[in-house]
Amino acid sequence: MSPRDARSDWNAFAAEAIPTKTDFGPLEIVLTDIKTTFGEKRPALILDAGCGVGVISRYLYSKGFSVVGVDINESAINNARKSIVGLIELSDDRSARSLDFLCADILNAAPPAIQADAFSGAICQLVISIIGTEQDRVALLANLFKALRPGGCLYLSASGVSDDINPMYAELYKSDLQITKEPYTYLSRDDQGKALYATHHFSEEELKCLMQSAGFRGIRIDKKRETSSRRNSQSAYFYYCYCHKPTTKPASRP
Repeated sequence: MSPRDARSDWNAFAAEAIPTKTDFGPLEIVLTDIKTTFGEKRPALILDAGCGVGVISRYLYSKGFSVVGVDINESAINNARKSIVGLIELSDDRSARSLDFLCADILNAAPPAIQADAFSGAICQLVISIIGTEQDRVALLANLFKALRPGGCLYLSASGVSDDINPMYAELYKSDLQITKEPYTYLSRDDQGKALYATHHFSEEELKCLMQSAGFRGIRIDKKRETSSRRNSQSAYFYYCYCHKPTTKPASRP
């Protein structure tokens, strides 16, 4: 059996079933960094990459930011757009802020409305764990780096290798290796055992290397043991990563 195609999986995924975390606590670090770094009177513009139905995008908007949410799932984007009609109408300063949703593939070099050096911050909640192959992860970070303005801040969360605290994951890593062709990558399944999408669990060093290779600096990684996104009775490790795009380009080697 060949590895799964992440784009096909997420295009077909039911919008209302897209897993998400609603604890926004880890986001506060990057939001503070954005305000401290840019301190502009005009609301800072944030990219929510892999926004799903817009849960995080709406939260960012409520905190005073302008937001562009991007997702490959058209149904999810339609739901996100419907969800903000009343929110925008009730906003007393909507002329200063904006909240837009775009159906696009974040792995494309330059999706419409995602301009280079345009965003003060980028949010990428668990997307890197389910976006596809190692090459896809590299492309994701490269595009996020390109989208950020110099000094721009990235918040990235990811699932962590959890076989030492959860025997179920140890078994999944082993049993699905023949399908996924990658250690610590397994198939997330529904209650009937149908495969939904592939999920990769990272080590801290793996994440750090990916961010460094993309050009990010000032990397901070917090590791937490939490309830699994889809299995409330299961525990797993999650990584919360913070970094920024340098304000100057690195000096070229002689």
